[in-house]
Amino acid sequence: MLNTLNHEFELKNKGTTNAVDTVSLPRHRWYYYKEGFSPVLVEKAIEIADVQEDEIVLDPFNGSGTTTLTASTNDKKAIGIEVNPFTCFLSKTKASNVNLSELNTWENLLIKGAEKEKTSPLMGFSTFSETIELKKWLFNDEVLTSFEGAWKKSKEISSYNTRRILRLALISAAMKNCNAKKDGKCLRYRPTWQEKQYDRDSFVESFRNKVKEIKEDAENSYINKNTTIINNDSRNFLASKNASFKFKLCVTSPPYLNTFDYTDIYRPELFLGKFVQSNKDLYKLRLKTVRSHIQAKWKSPKLSDFGMLYEQSISHIKDNQDQLMDKRIPLMVQAYFEDMFNILKMLKAKADENAQVWLVVSNSAYADREIPVDLIIGEIGTKAGWFLREVAVLEYIKRRKTKHSPNVTDLRESVIILANSKN
Repeated sequence: MLNTLNHEFELKNKGTTNAVDTVSLPRHRWYYYKEGFSPVLVEKAIEIADVQEDEIVLDPFNGSGTTTLTASTNDKKAIGIEVNPFTCFLSKTKASNVNLSELNTWENLLIKGAEKEKTSPLMGFSTFSETIELKKWLFNDEVLTSFEGAWKKSKEISSYNTRRILRLALISAAMKNCNAKKDGKCLRYRPTWQEKQYDRDSFVESFRNKVKEIKEDAENSYINKNTTIINNDSRNFLASKNASFKFKLCVTSPPYLNTFDYTDIYRPELFLGKFVQSNKDLYKLRLKTVRSHIQAKWKSPKLSDFGMLYEQSISHIKDNQDQLMDKRIPLMVQAYFEDMFNILKMLKAKADENAQVWLVVSNSAYADREIPVDLIIGEIGTKAGWFLREVAVLEYIKRRKTKHSPNVTDLRESVIILANSKN
């Protein structure tokens, strides 16, 4: 297994594990999704797997839709499965074609709605707005009321594509005027958030700028291939009768084994877009995600036969629990790899004869030791019936120093390439 680690992969150190290049790419730039990867990786996988026009490219952790959008813009059929309703909406919207005439008309009408303002249901809820008790809050009142006025006006848009494109622009404008921004595992307040004094005018300006980007892209990029994007837990959907397809290529990046609750970082968007109505709804969503976090009481894992590297890692973690931030981490690590095994087994059942799976992952650090997630998943893939082509190193990323693993300074990001046949 250790000999499968490829340090000479052609995409190494090309920035393919992050979404930095998407900020300037048509459609991808409609909403920056920090946890995404580069379309270059998807294009290379399509090339190596030799995906033909009538063959399917799949992503069971579709996120913001880099895989499905890249496949469709390269005239390939694409299917994405995504549990988070906001990011599912995001990926569908970026793959939508635009009616410029409708967009122009409704852009102005929504701005008028923003100027009239409406009371937001998020006023006084949690940390969304200013209250007597809070020293910091996510949105100034005018931003929330302007957003709500435009959102309510958008209900009158009969065209599904136009409505969701403009709603994405509204959410983007709201987040541009949020007092906090995404930073690693959390939202951090901007250093000068009080000085900025975001208001209705800044919100409308941000909305206009985002719609302008969308118009520019609409003139230069048209989606010829429709994508199918399903809002569901891939662990359930792939096992259901509804998953009646065979794929030629799967390019995906499952949640990293980093105790990161991905629903929490997109909590503002989930509430702004009415995808969840309460903290109870948010908790239910957490239970539908891969067990890579400790923010929910998910079912305990049962499987533990994940190979030698897993045994070495989990033994070290259990023997050094005093160095862990939470006592549930050993169980989380086991549950994560159980989820990966079950998903790889289900993918095997949906794979064409010559199918490939490309999984982008990062190693983790617990109890001051790097956990070789990439190599462990490689072993798990073979147990699930796949042939391991290689584990290719994509990047070494600097890690923030923590008291729990102070001597682990960087972590490896890799792509695990599995094949359904030896050739």
